[in-house]
Amino acid sequence: MRALTVVLALFAGDGAIKKYMCHHLREGEKKPVCGGWLVLRRLKNPGAVLGFGKGRQRELNLASGGMLAALLARLACIGGRGGHGLEKTALTLIAGGGLSNLTDRVTQGYVDDYVSIARGPEKLQKLVFNLSDILVFAGAVLFVVNGGFTVGGKNK
Repeated sequence: MRALTVVLALFAGDGAIKKYMCHHLREGEKKPVCGGWLVLRRLKNPGAVLGFGKGRQRELNLASGGMLAALLARLACIGGRGGHGLEKTALTLIAGGGLSNLTDRVTQGYVDDYVSIARGPEKLQKLVFNLSDILVFAGAVLFVVNGGFTVGGKNK
């Protein structure tokens, strides 16, 4: 149950940050932070990563919701057991971030993104993301490092 509690905490934390950004940053406004390394800028993203699925909200929401339900079910199954540490961490990060972005898409029709990297390749600087995106990405990396789902409670 600890993992599911963390999922809800990540969901709530990202929701609070998005709400703050919506109230303190106008869409299109840019505010450099962290010594100019990052830029706060609000963007309404109607799709998934890089705008994928824009214009296909229903299908995107169904696919995201189905994957999220499967991840949460797996997390509930392994949550109380010993072992599976890396898998639990990966699924917790993915579920917390995914739940927040899915909730935005269902309730608003878009996801609030609010931060960009200000230095480096121009293509990188054009990306606008949020904490949920970082959580999903970090969880996916850990999931791959783990070798996918664990069998017998041992991480790879």
